Amino acid sequence: MLTTMSQPPSQTDMRIRPAQFNELGQLSALAMRSKAHWGYSAAQMDCWREDLSLRPEQIAPQVCRVAVMERRLAGFFVLAVDQQWSLDHLWVDPIWIGHGVGKALLRQACGLAAEQGANALAIDSDPYAEAFYCSQGAQRVSTLPAPIAGDPARVRPQLRLSIG
Repeated sequence: MLTTMSQPPSQTDMRIRPAQFNELGQLSALAMRSKAHWGYSAAQMDCWREDLSLRPEQIAPQVCRVAVMERRLAGFFVLAVDQQWSLDHLWVDPIWIGHGVGKALLRQACGLAAEQGANALAIDSDPYAEAFYCSQGAQRVSTLPAPIAGDPARVRPQLRLSIG
């Protein structure tokens, strides 16, 4: 039986797997749709296009996973490690927001990072995503100025999520 949007999918309908190189364009488009969901202008979205486009080196099994629902890409994450572990990307296709995809992806990201010795994830959050991350245990540690047209006081919350 196919799941309809009036009947939210269960977690058992979701599969999380490593991303594939041939999905690079689809994942970048998903990131753009997800960011646009918050009502940012087309001009602003064009400014962010490069930052939201994945690069081939980000599609590695140990750091990039996708969620698949009803045989469609529902979301993905990318982890990065420099001096600390960070969540470089976590995007959910707008049609799947509110169906547990983000929570499942974040749990998987934390698990992968913990397996590799991390005890926390740094998250550079969109202001609209902060409530989600905080509901999952993240805490705001600072902010970065991130003004955009029409919102010169905009900031990006800098979060820390303890894991393990």
